[in-house]
Amino acid sequence: MTTTTGAGRDDATAGPRAELAAVAALTPFAGERTWRDVLFAADGGFSRPDDPDRKLLAALLAEYPVLDRHAATLPERAHLDWLERILGIPRLPVLPDRVVARATVDPRSAPAVVERGTLLRGGKDATGAERRYATEEALTAHGAALVGVRTLVPGGPSPALPGLAGAAPEFPLDPHAGSPAPHRLRVHSPLLAFEGGSMTVELGFAGAAGAAGLAPAVWHFPRPDGTEGAVTGAVSAATVTVVLTGGCTVAPGRVPWIEARIPDTAELPVDLVFERVEVKVVGRAVLPQAGFFNDGALDVTKEFQPFGAVAKRGDALYLSSDEAFGKPLAALEVAVEVLQEEGAVLSSAFGGSGVPAYLSEAVTREIEEFSRTSSVEESDQIWLTLRNIRGFLAPRSGPSVHWQRHEADGWVTIATVENTFSGFSRTDLGGVSSSPSAVGGKQGHFVRAFLAKGDFGWTHYQEAVADFATKAVAGSKPTMPVPPVPPVCSRIALRYTTVAVPAERVEVLNGWARRVKPADDVPFRPFTRSVSDGGDTGMVAIGLGLPANAAGSTVSLYLDVDSAAPCDSAEDPDARWEWWAGGRWRPLAVTDGSSLLRESGLLRFLAPSGWPGGCPDADADTGRWIRLVTGSPQRIGGLRAVVPDAVTAAYVSTTATPELDPSSRAALPPGTIRGTVAKVAGVKRVTNLAGVAGREPESDTAYRRRASGLTRHRGRALTAWDYEELVSVAFPEVAAVRCLPHTAADGTRRPGSVGLVVLPDQPARPAPRPSVSLSGRIAEALAPRLPVHASPAVMCPLYVAATVDAVITLRPGFAALTGLREITAALETWLHPLNSAPVRWGVGLYRSSLVAFLDRLPWVGTLDSLVLSGPDGAPVQSLPVDACRGLYCSSALHTLDVREHL
Repeated sequence: MTTTTGAGRDDATAGPRAELAAVAALTPFAGERTWRDVLFAADGGFSRPDDPDRKLLAALLAEYPVLDRHAATLPERAHLDWLERILGIPRLPVLPDRVVARATVDPRSAPAVVERGTLLRGGKDATGAERRYATEEALTAHGAALVGVRTLVPGGPSPALPGLAGAAPEFPLDPHAGSPAPHRLRVHSPLLAFEGGSMTVELGFAGAAGAAGLAPAVWHFPRPDGTEGAVTGAVSAATVTVVLTGGCTVAPGRVPWIEARIPDTAELPVDLVFERVEVKVVGRAVLPQAGFFNDGALDVTKEFQPFGAVAKRGDALYLSSDEAFGKPLAALEVAVEVLQEEGAVLSSAFGGSGVPAYLSEAVTREIEEFSRTSSVEESDQIWLTLRNIRGFLAPRSGPSVHWQRHEADGWVTIATVENTFSGFSRTDLGGVSSSPSAVGGKQGHFVRAFLAKGDFGWTHYQEAVADFATKAVAGSKPTMPVPPVPPVCSRIALRYTTVAVPAERVEVLNGWARRVKPADDVPFRPFTRSVSDGGDTGMVAIGLGLPANAAGSTVSLYLDVDSAAPCDSAEDPDARWEWWAGGRWRPLAVTDGSSLLRESGLLRFLAPSGWPGGCPDADADTGRWIRLVTGSPQRIGGLRAVVPDAVTAAYVSTTATPELDPSSRAALPPGTIRGTVAKVAGVKRVTNLAGVAGREPESDTAYRRRASGLTRHRGRALTAWDYEELVSVAFPEVAAVRCLPHTAADGTRRPGSVGLVVLPDQPARPAPRPSVSLSGRIAEALAPRLPVHASPAVMCPLYVAATVDAVITLRPGFAALTGLREITAALETWLHPLNSAPVRWGVGLYRSSLVAFLDRLPWVGTLDSLVLSGPDGAPVQSLPVDACRGLYCSSALHTLDVREHL
C-alpha cells in the first residue's frame, strides 16, 4: 500500500476514487458538464481538495477498502456462525502429541521409580517456551540390558523344509529373512572315541519308526585338529552305518559325539520316533599306543623283542590302547608279525641250537628218508652221528603264551597260544573291557602276553653250555652250543568291534530349542517344526538382563516393529506371550501395545517370582526370557529395536489457552527430550525414542470444510466420498485415503466390502503403511456409521520401489560429499508418496520425469547417465503402478556416483 500528499498521486484511495470518477462521468451536472468535471481534476485527484465537500468524499473513500474487506468476510463468518451456533457443530479438540521415552539409570541406584505425571523437558513449543511432557504411567527402571532376541518361523519353498532362524542385536531383525534354522540330532557315546585312520560305527534306533527320513542327513563329528568331519550314512531299517575318518575326539572330561544335520533343502523327518539310540563299533583297526617288556618301555613302531633278549618264564609283553581295550568288546584280534627267515615265521629254537623249527623239521625228514632208502651198510659212526643230529633237533616242551586283560582283582586270560609267539582272535568276548592299570608308570588300559611256560630255549641253552663245559674238561671235543634266537616282532596290530551300548546322551536342536532325550525308553520325536506343544510354528523370544530383585515389579519394553502385513486383518492373530520358568514355558499376562508384535508399542508385565536365568529353547545360558508364540508367524513384524525401561508421555501445554496451542501439530524428533524437569533419584538421563503427532487447533478453513461435509454425510458412510471424509477427519495421522467400493482386503471384488486404501503420515518411511492399531481403530470408528450390508477393509497401498543408478557431475564449487548428501535427500523426498498433493494414486514414474527433476537440482551440473530400475532390478523407461492402489516409492538402494567439477 502506498500513500500520497498530492491530489493527483496514488494513495490508498486511488482505486475507489477512480471508480467514483467513472460513475461521476456518467452523471450530468449542467449543460454538457458532468460531476466528474466538477469534482475531479485532470490528473484524477479531487479539484480544490481542501473544500469541505472534497474532504468528506476523501474520508468516505478511505473507509471504502475497510468496508469492502469486511463485506468479503461476511459470508464466511455467517457460515461459521450458522455451523457453530445454529447447528451446534463443535470444533475438534486439540490432541497432544505423544512420545516414547527411555530412562537410563545408575546401576548402583537401580531400580529407580519415575512416577506417573513426571514432567520431561526438551525442545521448544510454539511460543518459544520449553516444551513439557508428562509420563502417562509409572515406570520402574531396573537398568535392564537386552541379552538377545531369537526368532524362528517356517521357511523354505515347502512347509516340509526346515525353518528360518534369526538373532539380534544387531538390529533390524526380520523373522522372514533369517538364516536356515538348524535341525540336528546329536548322540554322545565313549565308543566313538578314536584317533587316526577310520572307524565304522552303527547307530541303532530301537523302537524306531520313520528312520528312513535320516537318509539325507549329513553326519558331523569332532576331529582331533579342531575341525569337524562330515560324512553321509547308510540307512538300513532302523540302523545307520557311518564311516568316520581322521579321528573323533573332544576335550578331556567330555564325551565324543556324532551329529545328524538335516540339509536346508531336505525334508525334515518329523515322522522319526525312537525309544533309544545304541552305538556299536563294527570295524576298527588300530596300532597300540605303547608297549612294555615287563616295566621297560618298548618302541612298538619299530622292530622289538617282545620278551627281551633273554626270555624267561613269567616275562610279559604289555600293550596299551585306551581306545580299544577300554571299550566293551565283542571281538578282538591281535595280529603279530615277527621277523621272517627264508620266508618262514621265526618261532621257538629247539635243543638250544637256535635252529628254527621249520629247519629242524626239514632236516629230520631228510634223515628219516635216508635211513629208509639207504641199502649201503654204513659204519656205526655214521649212524651214531645221524642219531645225534636227530636227537639234537628233537623238539623240547614249547612255550605257552597267555593273552590276558586286566580286571579289578588281577589279570584274566582271554586267549592262549602254544609253542610260538603269535597273536589271537576272539569273537565271543561279550562286552568285556580291560580295567585301568599302571605299567611302567603309565596309567591306561592294557592287555598282556604272559610267558606262562617255556622260555624260547634259554634254559636248555644254559644246560647245553654246562654239558659242553663238562665234556670239554673230560677231554672230549664237544660242539659249542648256539645261543637261542629270541622272537623279534616287526609289527603288532589290533582290530576290534564292540557290543551295542546305549548312548550316554541324546540331544536335539530345532532352530534355537535344545532338548535332551529322557533316560527312559519312552517314544521320543526329535525333529519338529513346532515351537510349542500346541503346534505353534512361529516364535520371537526376548532375553533381559534383570536383577533378581525385579520380581513383582513392572517391566516395560519398547518394541520398535516394522509391520509385515498390517492390512491383511485387523483381528488379533493366534498368539500369546510366555515366560521361561526353568523347565517349561508358562503364560505371561501383559499389556501389549505392540498388538502381538505387529506394530511399535510398549510391552508391560510383572516380572514373575522365581524367574531363572538362561533358556535352552533360546540357546542361551544367561538372561531371563519371554517369548511370543503364534500359529500365524506370517503376521509377525520385523524388529528394529527392543528397548527396556521405556514409558509413554504426552505433551502438556504451558500456555494460557491450551486449546489454542498449535505445538502438537508435528511429532517430536527422537532425541529431543533431555531429561526430567525435577530430578528423579537414580535416573541419569531420559530421552525420547519415537513420537506420534497430535492435532493442532482446528482452523476456520478446516472447520468449515469438515462441518460442511458433516451436513452432507451427516455422520453416515454411504458414498465413497463419505468414507474418505470420515476417515480423514477422525484420524489426523492419515495423510490420504482412497475408497474402493466392493473391494475386499486382498484386492478382489466382493459385494458389500468397502476397501479403504490408507496412506499414513509417515515421512520417515519410504513406503508408509497403516499400523495394525490404526486399521482396527478405523474399522471401529466406521462401524456405527455403516449401512447394515457394508463392511470396511483397510488396505495398504501397492508400492512399486524405484532404484536409481546415476553418474552426476556437480556444479563448480560443490564438494562431492555435500552433493551426494543433498542429492540423495532430495531424491528420497521427491520419490516419497507424500511428496505430491493430491496423492498420485495410480500415476507411474517415467525416467524422463526423473531426469528433469535431477536436472533442476541446484547442485547438479550435468547428468552423465541415469538408469531407472524396478523391483526386479531390470532397467526400465517407465515404472507403471496399479491404477487403484498403486504408488511408486524409493527402494533406498540407489547408487549415485557424484563427481566434483574441476
